[in-house]
This record gives sequence, C-alpha cells and structure tokens, in this order.
Amino acid sequence: MNARSIKSFIPALSPGGLTVLVVFLGVGFLATVLIPGLELAGELVESTAAVKMVADQQRYPTLIHATLGAMHDRLSSRGYIQESVDQLRDSIKKFDASLKDMTAARPASWFALTGDTGATAESIAGKHAAQLLEAWAREQAALDPVLSFSGVPYDDRESTGTDLNESGRQLERDIAAAIRTSRHALPLLDTELTAIGNEVHTSNAQAAKQLQLVLVMGLLIAGVLVLLVILLLSTRQRQDASLREARQQTTDILRTVKDGLFLLDQNLMIGTTFSGALTAMFQRRDIAGLAFESLLKNIVSEKTLATALKYVRVLWSERTKEKLVKSINPLGEVEVHFDAGNGKFDTRYLQFEFHRVRIDGKITHVLVSVSDVSSRVELAQELQESQKQAQAQVDTLLGILHIDPVQLASFLNDSNAAMKMINAVLREPAREESVFRKKLDTLFRQAHSVKGEAAALGLSSIESRAHSFEDDLKALREKPGLSGNDFLPLVIKLDDLLTHLQSVSELVSRLSKFQALTAESEDAHASTGVIETEAGPQAPGNSDAGLPATLQQLAARVASEHDKEASVQCVGFDAIPVQYLRIVKDMAIQAVRNSIVHGIESSGARLARGKQPCGVVRLVFKNLGESGYKFSVEDDGQGLAIERIKEVALQKGFITAEQAPNLDAKQTFSLLFQPGFSTVENATKDAGRGVGMNMIADLMHQIGGRVGLATSAGKFTRLVMSLPPADKAGGETVAA
Repeated sequence: MNARSIKSFIPALSPGGLTVLVVFLGVGFLATVLIPGLELAGELVESTAAVKMVADQQRYPTLIHATLGAMHDRLSSRGYIQESVDQLRDSIKKFDASLKDMTAARPASWFALTGDTGATAESIAGKHAAQLLEAWAREQAALDPVLSFSGVPYDDRESTGTDLNESGRQLERDIAAAIRTSRHALPLLDTELTAIGNEVHTSNAQAAKQLQLVLVMGLLIAGVLVLLVILLLSTRQRQDASLREARQQTTDILRTVKDGLFLLDQNLMIGTTFSGALTAMFQRRDIAGLAFESLLKNIVSEKTLATALKYVRVLWSERTKEKLVKSINPLGEVEVHFDAGNGKFDTRYLQFEFHRVRIDGKITHVLVSVSDVSSRVELAQELQESQKQAQAQVDTLLGILHIDPVQLASFLNDSNAAMKMINAVLREPAREESVFRKKLDTLFRQAHSVKGEAAALGLSSIESRAHSFEDDLKALREKPGLSGNDFLPLVIKLDDLLTHLQSVSELVSRLSKFQALTAESEDAHASTGVIETEAGPQAPGNSDAGLPATLQQLAARVASEHDKEASVQCVGFDAIPVQYLRIVKDMAIQAVRNSIVHGIESSGARLARGKQPCGVVRLVFKNLGESGYKFSVEDDGQGLAIERIKEVALQKGFITAEQAPNLDAKQTFSLLFQPGFSTVENATKDAGRGVGMNMIADLMHQIGGRVGLATSAGKFTRLVMSLPPADKAGGETVAA
C-alpha cells in the first residue's frame, strides 16, 4: 500500500473505524515495542551488572596470588602473618561464593518455563563453568592447608633468635605449594573470566542494537498513532460541528414551530427537549421532566385525564395497533381551561396527536404534537350556529305558514309589548333586595308568557330563546344577594330574543305582501266585515277564535315530549271579550301545560287505573252576565297530593317544619301560586320554573279576579278563574 492509497484509505474510515485502528495500533505498540523494550532494557541492566561482577571476580585470583606472596615474604622476615591469613580467607570466600553464583547450573525446564533463551551473563558463565570450577578446585585444594593454619609459626631462642618452628616450616611449604598452584591456575582463571566478560559485552551490544531497533519501530508506530489521533480528533471536531449545527437547527425548528412537540418516556415523563410553542400553549415553563398527568391536570376534567392516561399507556404495548387506536384518541379535540385570574377562565381547544418512536424496532418514546385548534373549533361553531340560525329561519318560515295570520299578528303584538315591559323593568332603578326580587318575578312572568304562546303556536326558535332567558333569570333567583350589575347580562339575551322577534315580524310582513299579491279575494271578504281564518268565519272583535286549535297543537306536542296522550276540549271561547283575550290565552296555555305535565298520567298508568289511555283537558269559558266571567280548566289526571306539596315547600324553604303540620288544604294549595314554587325537580321548557301558576295569580290580581283550585286524588284537578266584568277590572286575587 503506497502513501497515496493510505491517504485515501484513512479519511474513508468512519470515526468508529479510526477508533478501532487506533486501539489496534496501540495494542501492537504495546506488544512490539513496550514489552520487548522492557525486556531488552532488563537484559542490558543484567549485562551491565554481569560485566561489573566479572570485573570484580577477575581481581580475586590476582589478589589471592599476591596475598600468598606476601605471606611467604612475612614468613621469611619472621613477620606477623595472621592478618594476611584473614585477608586470604576473605578473598577466597568471596571469590568462591561469586563463582558459584555465576556458574550455578539451571535445568532446561527452567528455561522453557521462563522463556529465557537469551545470552544472559549466567548462561554465558554456564558455558565456562567446567574450566573455571576445575581450575579453582585445584587452587582451592592448595589453599586449604594454608587456611587451616592456626597458632604461631615462630619459636624465640636466645642463641639463634626468632626461627620457624615445625608448624611454621609446614606453613611455609604449604604457601610455596599454593603459590606454585596459583601460578598455574591464575592464567586459566583470568582467561576464562576474560572470555566471559567479552561474551557479556557482545551480548550487551546486541541487546542495545535490538533496543535501538525496537525504539525506531516504536517511533514509527507512535508517528502513525499521532497521525491517526489527529485524524480522529479532526473527524470528531467535524462531527461535533455537525452535531452542533444539527442541534442548532433542531433548536431553531422547535423555537419557531407553531405546534407543541415533546417526547414521553415509558413513565409518561416529558423529555428535556420540547418546542417553544409548548410554554405559551400551556402557560408554564417547568415542562422539562414534568409528568404528563401534571401537564393536563386542572385544565381538563378528571374523567378526560384518566381516559387520556390509559390511552397513552396502551400505546406502549407492542400488541396495540397504532393506526387502530388513533380513532379513539380522547384528546383528539379537547376543551381546556386556563386560569385567567379574577376567578375567570380562558377556554381553548387543543388537539393532541401521538406517534410511537422506534429504535432498532423497539418503542423508546412517544412523540406528542399539540395544536391549538381554537380558531377552527370556533369557526366550526360559528358555522354550525349559522346553519342552525338558517335552519331556524326556515323552520320559523314553515311554522309561520301553518299559523293563522291573525293569531300570529296577535302573538307578535303581545310579544312586543312583553319585550317593552321587560326592557322597562330592567331599566327601572332599584337598590333594595326586595325590589330586585320583585323585578325578577315580573321578568319571569313576561318571559314565561312569551314562551308559552310561542310553544302553543309551534314557534320553537322563539320558545328556546325565551327558555334560555328564563335560565338566566333562574340563576339570579338562586343567588343569595342581588345587585344592579347582576341584571346586565340579561340585556344580551333580551336583545337576541328581540332581534329574533323582529326578524319573524319581517318574515310575516313579507309573507303578507306576497299573499296580498296572490290573494286579491281577501279584500272582498274584508269589505263585508268578516275575517276568514283556518277556524272559520269570525267576528272582527274576537281575534282568537283559533285558540282551541292552538291549544290542541300545544297539548299534542307537550304530551308527545312527555310520553303521554292528551286531547283538549274548548267550550265557550267565542264568548271571550276582547279585553280578556290576552289574559285568557296566557292562562289557557299555562293551564294546559300544567295539566299535561303535572296531572295527566302516562297511558300505562291510566289503563292500570281503569281510565282511557288519552287524558282530557277541558277548558270552559262562561259569560255570567253582570257577575262577570268564569274560566275553568279541568283535567282527568291524578290530582294534587297535599303531602307532596308540603314536602317540596319544606325542602325549598317556603315553609318551616313547624308550619307544615298546621297547614290546611287551602293554605297548602296557595303555595302553588308562590314565585319559584314547583314540584318538578328538573326544570324543562314546559315546567319546573315555578312561574306559570304565579303568572295566573298575577294576571287575576291585575284585573281583580279570583282563582279557585279543587282536586280529587286520582280523579281530577280543576282550576277556576273568576273574571270581573271588563269595565270593572281591579281588585285582588284569592287562591282557594
């Protein structure tokens, strides 16, 4: 591989490949440079020590030979020899010990176990051991008699002076023999030791060359390692730069994306990386590491929260089909509420989408994207409301086509008057609690009157708006304390109802013009003084001859909605004076609704009691001459339960526990005419407000009439209104 191929090969390696190559070269450097280098260095140290040891050993034979000569000279001069003997003994001992260490034989198995095959000092000495030991043994044998000498080698005589004694002469002979032996052994020992020294020097030089070669190889490998490390660092720097750039791009994306993005782990904890829109969307910054449950808590209902947590946990199951469960996402479009301060809440709509994140086929996280779809939902609601309004206009138009024009005109006039009354009551200044309560009662009666007549005519759009207006009135009635500001929201509902009534009036006006163009014959009939309606010819003064049909239509609708059957029988309605048309109509509508809701039983219950399945409500209007008029409404229903009335009155605080047992039938029935009293637990558009009977009592009070109530359990309930002559209106209402 040439240099060019190396240059092209190295950059082509991945960072992981470069790392593996660096590790491989590092291990190779350790195996081929460091370990052999350490071994060679150890051999050099041993060789150097061996050279020194051989040099030290070379002087001992010479020293021994010189010591023997010195001893011989001392004996000749009759000097002190013990010091020389000790010196000789020390030199022999040291040389003998070092020679044995150097020439100690080691078995072949030792070399095999240690792997010591190099030319060490000991191995070199081992080759010369035989000659060395043989020469030294001969010399040592000659030295032993000298070393074994003890005592004094001289005798002192007066005649001859100091002279050698027998042991001295023997010592002299032993020394002379040792000198002769040493003279022959010294060259041999010196030759062998010199040969050992030379071989050790040679081995040392070879080891030095090998160490030099190893160091050169180490330098080359180190150079390659440095190059690879530089390349690795450069690659890592490029990787780090790419990672920083990718991280910056991710940060920019997460900062600018409009959707909320975050990851959920298996413990449903939010990761540290999320989009910036999430903080604004949830109005909090402590999102990293937050539990998913804590993120949703207090902004969605408990039921929605529990369902959402179960749904997300299901996504972690490998058996769950992600596409399949997307259709049951409980957070697909969820309504959330954020605290806006001052006891108010900001309502928005968020859409959550969940996607599994897989690494190597295993689910590691769930990616959650959150979108604020409030605008879309509001637009859809506006569109739906527009469609409802359009449909309501169509329904209203269709309803108008089936209503007697005279009745419709009368209703619109009466409703307009009621709206003016409501507006006047709302504008009337008040400060006392009792005045506010009285205003509420008046508003209730007016709204209830409009709702009742609209229901009777089948104008459901007007009925529903009037019912919604009553809902706000009911909420005010239940408040412990009232102020003028509490009535301000009613203006919006009143404006909506008034606007709708005006639109109905415009439709009626346009329809009348259209009918005028297509039905010119109506002018001829009008010139004769007779108005022809669906109910037949009638006198101009009595514009509500079609009321029986209206009441029958109302009864059919109310009975159907309450799963009952009922019919209406109207008698004497042609005797209603013009002055009492509105009053009788309002009372009749309210009485029919009350009879069907409270009195008439279901078909099954009636059959069980031996009655006809269809209940009957009979309305009779009589002219009593100078005594005035009598208007009665009777149904053949279940009658009134006195104990039930007392029970409800006690629950709602109209009477106390002490008063309840002392109330007679007349006093108990009078509770039915109190504002807000109703035996129906859940209010509907037909009953439950506690307004209808109070309205009847108030109407009778305005004209000075009387109200009578009679009932028989399981048989009937009869409501009797006594109206004074029209020209004598005034007085009070009595409930009996």
